[in-house]
Amino acid sequence: MVVFVNGQEESVEVNANIQTLLAKIGQEGKGGIAVAINEVVVPKGEWGSAQLQENDKVLIIKASQGG
Repeated sequence: MVVFVNGQEESVEVNANIQTLLAKIGQEGKGGIAVAINEVVVPKGEWGSAQLQENDKVLIIKASQGG
């Protein structure tokens, strides 16, 4: 199935969740990120259970230092 990650099309398996998506794109286990699905922020504790659906729009935000 297809989802859009930060505007880019990404193929994932059916029943994929946020954790599997992050592993696929090399972001699993990295700190300082937040994830939203269709403009709704998903708490980190729910990444393993938050299932993705066809054409979901996933936004991954990386924290950065600076001022």
